[in-house]
Order: sequence, then C-alpha cells, then structure tokens
Amino acid sequence: PTLMLVPTAWLTPSKCLWPTTLAHSMVIALLSLSWLKNTMETGWSTLNPFMATDPLSTPLLVLTCWLLPLMILASQNHTATEPVNRQRMYISLLTSLQIFLILAFGATEVIMFYVMFEATLIPTLIIITRWGNQTERLNAGIYFLFYTLAGSLPLLVALLLLQDHTGTLSLFTLPFSHPLHLSSNADKLWWAGCLLAFLVKMPLYGVHLWLPKAHVEAPVAGSMVL
Repeated sequence: PTLMLVPTAWLTPSKCLWPTTLAHSMVIALLSLSWLKNTMETGWSTLNPFMATDPLSTPLLVLTCWLLPLMILASQNHTATEPVNRQRMYISLLTSLQIFLILAFGATEVIMFYVMFEATLIPTLIIITRWGNQTERLNAGIYFLFYTLAGSLPLLVALLLLQDHTGTLSLFTLPFSHPLHLSSNADKLWWAGCLLAFLVKMPLYGVHLWLPKAHVEAPVAGSMVL
C-alpha cells in the first residue's frame, strides 16, 4: 500500500492532492496496528523471507506508518503556495522515506538493514536542502550527510568482517553462529565500529553537531523524521 502512494501523489488531481494522500496514508497507518497483536510473542513473525517483525521492530514500524500522515498534515500549509509538481515531489520524498524505514526496521538481513538505513539520507537531504526555511540549509545538509556517512562506514566494515567470521548476516541464524569473544583490540575496534553509526544518529555528544543545524534548517516534516 505504501508503494501505491507514489502514483497516488502524481495521478491525483491537484485540488484533491493533499486530502487523497492523507487518507491513503491514514489507511496504511490503521492497517499497521494489526502488527501489534504479535508483540507479546517471543521470536519473529515472518511476512516473507526478507521481512519479519519482532517485539522490538513492531513498535518502530507502527510509528513509521503513523509518521507519514502526521508529516502530510504538518506540511500542507507550508507547501500550499508552491507549484503542484513540487508538492507532488515533496509527498513522493516523504513516501520514499516511509518505504526505506519500513524496509530497514523489518529487514532480516543486516546488510539490507544497513542499505535501507543509509538510503533514508537521500530523501531527507533533499527535503532539508530544497524545502528548508533558512539560508543555511545547504550547509546543514552537508553537515548531515557527511557526519552520518562518516559514522556509518565503520559499521559497513564491521558487518563485512562479521560476515567473513560467521558466514551469515541473517538475524534468524546469526544468534546460532560462532560467537565473538571481544578479547583482542581488533575485536574491540569491531564493536566500536558497530556502535558508531548509531551513536551519530542518536546523537552522542561530540558527534551531534549536525543535528542542531539540520533541525533548524529543515521544514517541519524533516524535523519529524529526524
């Protein structure tokens, strides 16, 4: 249903653009509540071989689905004076963000999670730089891009090392693989590489300088995503 929001945004007549996309996204948000029935179970609820939910990812998925109608509500007046094609592109970018976040939180392969986690940078960067309110929005976008990319590259190296060591990056089989004991300095560097990307996104003091700029320069929907 989320993928169908993109043609909805481009094929809907301009007078009905915002009500139609809001109604469509609200239906998706209501349907997502059905995932909550499995949150008390231990283990995974498999949707397909590449996507599954568990008690940790399910609330994040539901939050992601509810975020889109709220972003559309918050952005309607902000973009009302712009050309219709820019409004359609704005809605498409918000939709792509939801798609990437759903794929990230529901992924059962860690590399798929990494790719989708980082793919959210692209629409967020465009939203900040093209629809930001202040003159420093391009500078804020560059800060946002390079801080998060620099923090995530050690995570990619750590995941490739984990794949080489265990032979799998599937969250179904990874708990049963040969464990890492973190005894050497190289193992501790691996652990730090696994954490760094998330500490930048949290953000931890010292790697947070991108966040004030991005929040100030981004439109309301951009701040909601961040």
